[in-house]
Amino acid sequence: MIDGTYVITVRGVAGPAVRAAFDDVEVSAVGDTTVLRRAGADQSALHGLFRRIENFGLDVLEVHLESTEPA
Repeated sequence: MIDGTYVITVRGVAGPAVRAAFDDVEVSAVGDTTVLRRAGADQSALHGLFRRIENFGLDVLEVHLESTEPA
């Protein structure tokens, strides 16, 4: 498991179907984008998340890992 949170920003605001499909991920609208946050995901879980993003045809704008370790 990864010690941190993956943050994935996609274009557009997620509707109910997308929110339901990502019920294991924190989903929030930020302006005209949607931010998906997944804490402690291992590589397998991350790949599964990207498959779901691809299946919905979402356009990924940014991906980064927020560390839980103090700066």
